Amino acid sequence: MIKLQLLKVFIYSLQLEPLLIYTFEYSFLCDCKLHSIAFFWCLSKSLLVFFHHQPRTIIQPQIQIYTLLHAVMADSVVSFVLDHLAQLAAREANLLYGVEDRVQSLQYELQMIKDLLNTTKRKKGMEHTVLDQIRDVAHLAEDVIDTFVAKVSVYKRRTILGRMLRGFGQVRLLHHVADKIDKLKTTLNEIRDNKNKYDAFKETTDQSAVEEEEKERLQLLHELRRDVEEENVVGFVDDSKDVVQRLLRGGSNREVVSVVGMGGLGKTTLARKVYNSSQVVNHFDCHAWVYVSNECRVHDLLIDLLKHLMPIFEQQLRGNKSAVDIKDLSKEELKKHVWNYLERKRYLVVVDDLWKRRDWDEVKDAFPDNNRGSRILITSRLKEVALHAGDDVPHHLQFLSEEESWELFCRKAFRGKNCPSDLEPLGKQMVQSCRGLPLSIIVLGGLLANKEKSDREWSKVVGHVNWYLTRDETQVKDIVLKLSYDNLPRRLKPCFLYLGLFPEDFKIPVTPLLQKWVAEGFIQDTGNRDPDDVAEDYLYELIDRSLVQVARMDFNGGLKTCQVHDLLRDLCISESKEDKMFEVCTNNNILLRTKPRRLSIHIDTGHYISSSNNDHSCIRSLFFFGPGYHVRGREWKWLLDDFKLVRVLEFGPYDRNKIPSNLGNFIHLRYLRIKDVFVYSIPDSILNLWNLQTIDLGSWEGLMPVSFPIQMWKLKHLRHLNTQGPIKLRGRCSPSSYEKMWNLQTISLVLNMQATSLIKKGTFPNIKWLRLKEEYGFVGELPNLSQNLELNHLNKLLILSPFRRGHKLQEQLQSLGQLSCLTILIITDVLDLLTSTLILPPNITELTLSGIKCITDEGMNSLANHSKLKVLRLRGKVTAFEDSVDLNCADGGFPQLEVFKMRDIKLRKWRLGNCAMQKLQNVFILDCRPLDHLPTELCSLNELREVHITEYPSKQMTHILEILKTNNGVRVIIGIFSTPDVEWSHVSGETYEIYYSK
Repeated sequence: MIKLQLLKVFIYSLQLEPLLIYTFEYSFLCDCKLHSIAFFWCLSKSLLVFFHHQPRTIIQPQIQIYTLLHAVMADSVVSFVLDHLAQLAAREANLLYGVEDRVQSLQYELQMIKDLLNTTKRKKGMEHTVLDQIRDVAHLAEDVIDTFVAKVSVYKRRTILGRMLRGFGQVRLLHHVADKIDKLKTTLNEIRDNKNKYDAFKETTDQSAVEEEEKERLQLLHELRRDVEEENVVGFVDDSKDVVQRLLRGGSNREVVSVVGMGGLGKTTLARKVYNSSQVVNHFDCHAWVYVSNECRVHDLLIDLLKHLMPIFEQQLRGNKSAVDIKDLSKEELKKHVWNYLERKRYLVVVDDLWKRRDWDEVKDAFPDNNRGSRILITSRLKEVALHAGDDVPHHLQFLSEEESWELFCRKAFRGKNCPSDLEPLGKQMVQSCRGLPLSIIVLGGLLANKEKSDREWSKVVGHVNWYLTRDETQVKDIVLKLSYDNLPRRLKPCFLYLGLFPEDFKIPVTPLLQKWVAEGFIQDTGNRDPDDVAEDYLYELIDRSLVQVARMDFNGGLKTCQVHDLLRDLCISESKEDKMFEVCTNNNILLRTKPRRLSIHIDTGHYISSSNNDHSCIRSLFFFGPGYHVRGREWKWLLDDFKLVRVLEFGPYDRNKIPSNLGNFIHLRYLRIKDVFVYSIPDSILNLWNLQTIDLGSWEGLMPVSFPIQMWKLKHLRHLNTQGPIKLRGRCSPSSYEKMWNLQTISLVLNMQATSLIKKGTFPNIKWLRLKEEYGFVGELPNLSQNLELNHLNKLLILSPFRRGHKLQEQLQSLGQLSCLTILIITDVLDLLTSTLILPPNITELTLSGIKCITDEGMNSLANHSKLKVLRLRGKVTAFEDSVDLNCADGGFPQLEVFKMRDIKLRKWRLGNCAMQKLQNVFILDCRPLDHLPTELCSLNELREVHITEYPSKQMTHILEILKTNNGVRVIIGIFSTPDVEWSHVSGETYEIYYSK
């Protein structure tokens, strides 16, 4: 009876007298002599009812915060946080017992907050303070719900007995959450009240003075920008020639020519050089220059244009009887005056610094298409705007070379004199920090021109160039950085700022970057589109806005790596620090105590752990870029203890081949990447991470299998599972328990009993990239599986079959015929596949065949007839080749082929028939001895751009290569290539370009 009394005291302490009904259950169980079990059973049921009947205002406020505030902010970072909270609350609502019908309790209050924030137009003064306060409240709300979900998830994974023993802890947790939510509510009320008081005060101030101050600031900014960009012209020789030719060539119709590039790159300088060139001046009857800016006022622009075209126009207006002021004319009247003046002239108008498509749409009617060969030259940072206005592909302005950068610097710093030899190393080091950006070089030169020309003074600047460049008085931050950033759409701002996490000059891999954006929640409102595709669109928008640079493309035109200029990276870091988006830890700031939400560590991990005093409890994303960041037992314990709310985690190398089982404690993890280590086993606890979207365990090498639990369908949000080896599923489950993985797009599998069962059940209906390694005993199973395959979206397939003996590969290929979306096919150990007619899936554009034993004309001709093939890789099995072979490409074969790679094939001769490979752009010949002849037909391929070979060429090959290089402008490279993966997607190693003497 003591236990029964304890239960009653507990129930009465919660003021839930109705729960005493469960004591009857206890009494019944006592009669069954199950006293201990009975006590905990009743206690657990009492707790469950307590959770359900708690006053629902305890938990519901965070729901309301998430559902109402997500769309109220113009500020991008704050808006993103609120969007995330709305989605998080919806997804985890099942953990909050019975509160859905009370969600409306805070509707009125938060609606007022919404209206208040919608009136906040600028991040200035009190508005800035309000945004900061709302952001902090949003972060607190996010922390409360994430912490609650993490603790409840741990509680739910416990045994029944464990849950019973920890029932009181759950009660305390709920009361703690309720207290936090009440404080959030109070804070929101205070923010609203303070904003209302400020608005009442602000109504008495003179807003026109503020507007006038802003107008003067923009004008000063324009004048400074123009003075800096037009001074000390260096380079632009080839650029000016191209733009001049575009202006002078073409037909009699009016055409628009555009120049695109990053702010400070010299677009205005180039346009002015072209505008003043004698060729242009003599070609056009009249010339005019108008500056647009991001704050375009079309009426003022048209007035400036008229004044430029007709300097006495304003006097003529005043001389009329009506005495009309030019400012009183409407936009349509101004357009008509411009149109009338230009109608009978061949004119050139420069529209400098165009930002918006609608600005062009409003002003373009003023320019008549008078069939006289008139031209309009536009400069813009936005490719989208240039394409909208222009008639041709924009001219993309590039960064200055090292030589041009140094020349420009010396002109500014030494005013035409030579740099002293003892200062030249320091000077070139500083100029290199400018990364070829003319504006930065000019500002740096101007700064040093006013300093003592000594090693002591210059040494103060080395290593801190960006700090000097971005000080307020230089205006570089306003000209180059803030204008472009402030004009970004809200959806792009967090994506752009995120690039500041990476080190200087870092080549950012694009695919992981896009997956991180998705995991971070930056990609919203995708509709029916794939979030990865939307993320890629976002990246190309940033490229088109001249904020991100393309570092490397693949052969299919896809983006492999990208990077940002150092000044833009510094902007990302400073803006993110202000908005509390992320922090970058270096040796310079390691001792500063902060509480970041995303952390990028650029120093040794051990040093950071021992030295930093940061509070990591709220960190959502963690990256390591410093040297020596091996994750061992100590570091793993640190991760588990300090980063319980992490969503994006990237680390490595890891000193073990097996991930610890407590990985499952990262309950909010969405993106996991472990680099530079082969992980051969994934623990069962990974199935607890239901939020996981991407698991990236390294680049594919096709080696040892990776053990993974068969119940992988529990990872309902998993999109990409990348491993160095194929996944070998372990364990057994009833096929009736299988569930579809609707989001999964990428996986590698060992084709064993478990994998075969999953595929037959259609577990992967939306898979796009599938690697299959046939296990012994399942070779040749693919044709049987293909009848059950639900792979309507499969785009890329790799078949790895090391055990193929006596099985017809042709049957496997024919079974893939219904895969209409399949465009990339990779097959290993094909042996004698190319000795007979080859039937491929209908839409293959990229084919890789390795392990080739023999090639015949019949096999090559069948390949040549696949008219959609653009990339072909053939790799031989050198030890299996008995005799050298001739590679004969029939007349008209491979009509769309652009890339052709051959490796490890005993090749005697390579022949090209008439009109074969007419679109070929890249040729790679790697270790194909004894080949000593190249087809002379290569010299007639107009699209050919590069030829790579590994062996020093014979006399005949040298002759062909010289013709290609000299007459056709083909880049010829000889060298050793390292191609570690079966796809040969990366070509690297020591290479050198060959030059021939006549």
